[in-house]
Amino acid sequence: MAGITHIVLFKYHPSITWTDLAAHFDVFLKLREQCVKPDSRKPYMKSMKTGVNIGWENLGKGMTHGFVLEFESQEDLDYYLTEDPVHLEFSRNAAPLVIDSVVVDIKDGNLFGPAAKRPATARKYNGKCHCGQMEWTAELQSPEHILCHCDTCKKLGGGPCSLNQIIDKKDLKINKGTPALYTYTGASGKSVQCFFCPTCTSHIYHHQAIMGDKIIVRTILLDGGNQMKATAEIFGEGRLPWVGDLVDTLPSP
Repeated sequence: MAGITHIVLFKYHPSITWTDLAAHFDVFLKLREQCVKPDSRKPYMKSMKTGVNIGWENLGKGMTHGFVLEFESQEDLDYYLTEDPVHLEFSRNAAPLVIDSVVVDIKDGNLFGPAAKRPATARKYNGKCHCGQMEWTAELQSPEHILCHCDTCKKLGGGPCSLNQIIDKKDLKINKGTPALYTYTGASGKSVQCFFCPTCTSHIYHHQAIMGDKIIVRTILLDGGNQMKATAEIFGEGRLPWVGDLVDTLPSP
């Protein structure tokens, strides 16, 4: 049975010091031995190849380094991406260093056919406000953002949209602190309760009366939020016209 090759290309911030970059690479290289299955406690990554882009064709799209990881099965790769605590910690620490990335997964010889299915197993994500007074845990079925372009989200967050997911109320647990509450009347005519840190005002979640036992949690405040992909959007009619042009019009930092 053919294994799975996980190809990752990174573009790093040019302001990173050599010391920080070397420390980052050192941790990355150790993943092959430190990423182990919880049952066997044995490494499951088959191989790892790493290197800086030395191509002369100038077709790298700005990517500076490449990492090629091999796994025995899709199940092993899914565990690495969604559950392995060592890799998840590495990803959280690497996020501030990376400007952009490209990820491709291939099965040798498989040139046609459907993409792999996203793991449906729920996982708990830790959240923390800006000042650290509030900490919580949210259980998500998949690590992704739903963008909301409504005017209320713009006013509450001070940005072009908010990043969210709808989850069961029982799947959110406040571990530290007591959130403040702001209530307003939504478009439905029903009340909407917003829960936020009373000190730094980081918005944790809100509950709409019409949603019953469902709540809307802010996904960008969760661990790995910077790496989560945006998979859908609502109130698209409120999307600011220049949002889609940012990547092309603004210079890279």
